Amino acid sequence: MARGRRRRTGVARASGHRRGGVTVARRRTASEQVSAALLSAAETVLDRGGAGAVTVRSVAREAGVAPMGVYNRFTNKDGLLAALALRAFDDLAAAIDVGSDTGSPADRLRRACQGYRRFALAHPARYALIFATGSPASDPASPVTTRGREVFTILVDMVAGLALRAGLDPVDAAQAMWNGQHGAVTLELAGVSQTSDAAASFTETIDALIRGLQT
Repeated sequence: MARGRRRRTGVARASGHRRGGVTVARRRTASEQVSAALLSAAETVLDRGGAGAVTVRSVAREAGVAPMGVYNRFTNKDGLLAALALRAFDDLAAAIDVGSDTGSPADRLRRACQGYRRFALAHPARYALIFATGSPASDPASPVTTRGREVFTILVDMVAGLALRAGLDPVDAAQAMWNGQHGAVTLELAGVSQTSDAAASFTETIDALIRGLQT
């Protein structure tokens, strides 16, 4: 990656046109590519040392650029953490969204919960960032909080497909599911789970939650 101000020049052409009846996707500009590269460097720092290790200077050092290049795009550490949290929520959404996958609503929900666990275990620092006290997602006015609600809606939609107990609101039911899976995963990540088979215990937890929500 070029250093100094030269990184900001040379904008790539946007395609976004139709060629042979097919819409060609717009290429990212040079500036967008630099921002994405810096964010990837920030993820590396986050994965290695947690949120406390993420600073403008540490990210600049990881990316091999001057700190001003990071300041220009993310303003400060809070901006970096917010951008990281948004990307983490995007990855979590992809992990739990089983789309139109076949199977019963309960089976689809089970697969989504397993995806939730896999994401948390594969990326514990990113998981901690979006759910820890004082994280960007704890600010009600933050775009990160809005994205978190959108991810929660994926779970609500799946829970709504169950034969819920009479009078049980899908949002409340989804919150109960989230409480259970988050608690199980958090205990596992902390190394304080009292079972010898955390994966089997998680599956049993999800099954018990689903049974409890249904008629």
